[in-house]
Amino acid sequence: MLQKEFEERIGRSVTEQEYVEANAMYMAAGDIDKDTFCREWLKIGSSALVKGLFETAYQKGKKVQELELLHKEAVEICSDAADAMLEIEQGLLDGEEHTAREVFAAELLDRKAWWLVGAKEVVLRKIKMGMDLSEKDKNYINEHLK
Repeated sequence: MLQKEFEERIGRSVTEQEYVEANAMYMAAGDIDKDTFCREWLKIGSSALVKGLFETAYQKGKKVQELELLHKEAVEICSDAADAMLEIEQGLLDGEEHTAREVFAAELLDRKAWWLVGAKEVVLRKIKMGMDLSEKDKNYINEHLK
């Protein structure tokens, strides 16, 4: 809501700071119409309690946004790591003969990829990459396509 609209609805002029605070509260108030907000703001908008509660809610909201961004970045990192593990696993299992160490390393990478992005994602990524599916992958498909 514009400052002019706010002032018209409350019937007086406000300072820039008052408007900024009121508008922040209005934006955070959810699905409330301008007239209802202004009536309520006239009753309690200048209350120290309301301002304190709003500030706390505002700071918590900012923290949630920061955590959501960090979570999104962590998910992307896990996804990239799982892709790298599957690519290395594929490289280890290329060819005809595999040493016990190569098989063990490939299985370990596969388990870690499952842990990072989940079974469904690993199986889908292996199919997309043209990798051979393990018995564990095939069992997962059989169990989830019933």
